[in-house]
Amino acid sequence: MHFLLFAIALLNAVPLLIAAPTATNAANANGEPPNGLPDGLPFPSPSELKMIEQNAHGTLPNGPPPPVISNEGILNLKLIAFNELFEVAYFSELVTNITENRNGYQFTDDAERNQTLAWLRVILAQEELHAIRANNALVHFGVQPIEPCQYTFPVQDFNSAIVLASTFTDLVLGTLQDVVERFALNRDADLAREIASIIGNEGEQQGWFRVLQRKVPSELPFLTTSDLNFAFTAIQSFIIPGTCPNIQEIGLRTFKELDVVTPPGPRDQNVTYSFADTRNEISHPLWMTYINQQNLPIVEPLHIVSRHGNQVEAEALFPYEEHEMNGFTIAAITKSDGPFSDANAVARWTLAGPGLIIVN
Repeated sequence: MHFLLFAIALLNAVPLLIAAPTATNAANANGEPPNGLPDGLPFPSPSELKMIEQNAHGTLPNGPPPPVISNEGILNLKLIAFNELFEVAYFSELVTNITENRNGYQFTDDAERNQTLAWLRVILAQEELHAIRANNALVHFGVQPIEPCQYTFPVQDFNSAIVLASTFTDLVLGTLQDVVERFALNRDADLAREIASIIGNEGEQQGWFRVLQRKVPSELPFLTTSDLNFAFTAIQSFIIPGTCPNIQEIGLRTFKELDVVTPPGPRDQNVTYSFADTRNEISHPLWMTYINQQNLPIVEPLHIVSRHGNQVEAEALFPYEEHEMNGFTIAAITKSDGPFSDANAVARWTLAGPGLIIVN
């Protein structure tokens, strides 16, 4: 198979906090870490950290941490650690699939393969540093670090892996906007600059993912925003249930899963969605609310099409033309028709979501 490729961590405590005494990543009988993560994560040794930094083409920030942090700031750090550990697992598996020439991940051009692997290894190491940085911050503030789960990824080949990476990176870019705002509102301003640097790093990655799909590298003039709770819910769709040692420490909501059955194109059209209703909550009117770019959320009536047991199919208009709904859109079934002032307001009224849509 030939793939045409184009020229494609938060508050750190002190170095002594790299290793945590409460967890271990000792190899199993096959010489592999039990959590599937590379390089001793989530708690690498000093020598492992040095290797990660070399692979990442940079280091953990070495400035002093702020003396205090708000409870909302701690929640931000927990969600970031939770997400970054997922990303480390994802890119580690992708690198392994290509390295071992597994079906769907083979290249006919050795130069393309080697260049792709080299770039993905840099991305992997950078995500490792993001995860280490967030957990080091939690340890510094006397909070239990977030431990990795076991993950499963619904991809079959390199192309589908890049599409999924692009999708969750869009969600990360929106979520980190929420993180920065929450830091600012709770006077954790010392942390905002570093998050902005990570947003830039994720944006550079996303530009490459989009070029690989023959898309314009810069998706939107103002990237779509999100809410921590949407990211927390979305990441759990890749987790094997019951494998997260301390997910209960993350005080965020988990919404019903929302499946976009008929992804829309660049035009007005009715889109079919599917979700589970185990509590008969559709006895009340529901709405489909869209978050796109930095605009006010868009609300459309949700029409129930069919119901089979607890599974519900519903339909709502995707009003592309009126709102120029290009790029990344978050769809959420809400129990109110608003009006909503922002993504956080949408999350407060969400029943099911996020449905992730990309147009362009």
